[in-house]
Amino acid sequence: MSESVELLQTLIRNACVNDGTDSANEEANADDVASILSGCGADVEIFDAAPGRRSVISRLPGTDPNAPTLMLLGHTDVVPAHPSRWRHDPFGGELIDGFVWGRGSLDMLGHVATMAIAFRDYARSGNHRGGDIVFAAVADEEALSTKGTGWLLENQTDAMEADWVVTESGGSSIGPIDAPIISSLTAEKGAWRIRVTIRRDPVHSSMAYGTELSTQIAAEVISRINSYAHPIVITESWTQVVNDWWGGVLNSPMLDPKVMDSVLPHLPSFAAKNAFALTRMSTVVTGVETDDSWNTVPAEIRLEVDVRTLIGQSLDDVFDHLRNAVGELAESIEFTAIAGSDGSQSPIGTPLWDLMTDAARIQRPGASLKPVMATGITDARFYRHRGATAYGFGLYSERLPIEEIPLMLHGDNERVDVESLGMMGDLWSAMLGMFAERTTG
Repeated sequence: MSESVELLQTLIRNACVNDGTDSANEEANADDVASILSGCGADVEIFDAAPGRRSVISRLPGTDPNAPTLMLLGHTDVVPAHPSRWRHDPFGGELIDGFVWGRGSLDMLGHVATMAIAFRDYARSGNHRGGDIVFAAVADEEALSTKGTGWLLENQTDAMEADWVVTESGGSSIGPIDAPIISSLTAEKGAWRIRVTIRRDPVHSSMAYGTELSTQIAAEVISRINSYAHPIVITESWTQVVNDWWGGVLNSPMLDPKVMDSVLPHLPSFAAKNAFALTRMSTVVTGVETDDSWNTVPAEIRLEVDVRTLIGQSLDDVFDHLRNAVGELAESIEFTAIAGSDGSQSPIGTPLWDLMTDAARIQRPGASLKPVMATGITDARFYRHRGATAYGFGLYSERLPIEEIPLMLHGDNERVDVESLGMMGDLWSAMLGMFAERTTG
């Protein structure tokens, strides 16, 4: 069994679940990563944004201060899992039929494990030159990174500075073996965590007659937000995805707001879900909270709303859309932004793009990279907003078809095959070596 597989199993079993509350704790995964890096020859620093919210940053200094800095960026937290829905223990890290099962195996502990081993082995070689190389294993990505990359860039800027960043996701391929098309995440929607607060007079639930109930208002607000038909917007990012991946086959209808939604039911589910999400803002209520007892209609109800924006849409647009969605009810409820970030994008054809392409071709001769846009968010957005080039990348084997991976991300039965882990480890090693060559003056 490879060291990367063993490390991945350990990270899964640590169960560093981030549910967005103060109980989240990434110490175990951070400490195991730090242990792997110990003594490798690179500087290793540990930062705690809050109790339990631990990140590990390792920097290998280069020989040219004017060269760009390359960062391999991974997060060590995972989303919750419901064991009763899984075929195997989501925190067991079991190796079954060539797959490592467990929450975070794809998102993104497999990246963390292979990046850590590749970075360590490269640092141990003692032959580095060119620009600095950084490996970062950070906390809190799953809850908008206020105690992870966001906090680190604000409070430990020198440790986290980078010009070229590679993180999740990407690496799926289609096409013939001798000329595959490999996905690279170049753009992503914005994400905003919005609280909607509804206040009405409290009332004993046995005497509710004649009272405007907060629960009734909340139910109506939820229905309106979840069902609101956001306008279709054809962005430059979406146009690029359509042209690069679908060519002329679906070009016209997928770029025409008047007919797009009539085409979606005829597409495979994976393609339809992405096309819908990438052409409009989305607003979904994901949580309801009150402070009163079971026999009291509460005075205050708080709704958690997950809002995903297109590139170019701002927080002001979010509030405008929510007010339009709830209509006249907007006058008597409160909207608050808890955390979030606008959409972001990096151009293709950059030196980092070329580096990833050439490193991938060592294992996949004839490969070409094509850009994809994510419906979710990654920590790449922080670097794009700071002017850096950031992509999601990796390499997956044919045992992980492109249409299956999105279903496992935050879903059930998440797993990654051993072959893919080996391919990614080799990919990172190749990139580090090529980066040294290309940034040496």
